[in-house]
Amino acid sequence: MNAMKTRHLSFAVFLLAARAMPLSSGDYQAKTVAVQPVESYPARVTVEQVTVAVDPYANDGKSRTAFDVKDLNSKGYFPAHVIIKNASGNHLALRTRNIVLVSPKGQEYYTTPATLVVQDVVGSTSTKSGSPLLDFTSKELTNLSIEPGTVVNGFVFFYTPEPKKNLFAGSKLHIPSIRDETAQKDLGPFDVSLDPALPAAEIRKK
Repeated sequence: MNAMKTRHLSFAVFLLAARAMPLSSGDYQAKTVAVQPVESYPARVTVEQVTVAVDPYANDGKSRTAFDVKDLNSKGYFPAHVIIKNASGNHLALRTRNIVLVSPKGQEYYTTPATLVVQDVVGSTSTKSGSPLLDFTSKELTNLSIEPGTVVNGFVFFYTPEPKKNLFAGSKLHIPSIRDETAQKDLGPFDVSLDPALPAAEIRKK
């Protein structure tokens, strides 16, 4: 084997090794996601003074504005930023377990925990400050209490084995209920159509 072929082979091996290496916390840059007034989000619904808005991250470019991963959607993971405003005078409780994405054909996609997303996409399990795992989990929407007159937000993640299709096009985010702890009753359901928040080009990727 001549020297030129040897150099080409060595470079190819280096590229394969680099792709296989997990992203270290030093390579990852945590990003801040701004939360706008809930009324400014096109995809939203209000039930009894409680508004749920959803900002779908339908492509790699937009997802990278929130998470320092260049191919999150291409690997099948579609993040949705959920913003909830409690304009009532009551205390509410959110349980995220039953949140689903419903496709135009009625197929239901349950959320994927942020820890599994990071392990699959990044390969890092470090919980150090600035690590991918810490960033994803700190931004994840979790079970929480919503005080009167406050806004809460967080991301949920949906997986599809067909990432070339836009999982959000024609779909709706379904929250069966949000518990009103003060009145001891369930509010909802909250069904948020995502098409109003998607560019026309993304809607055509159904």
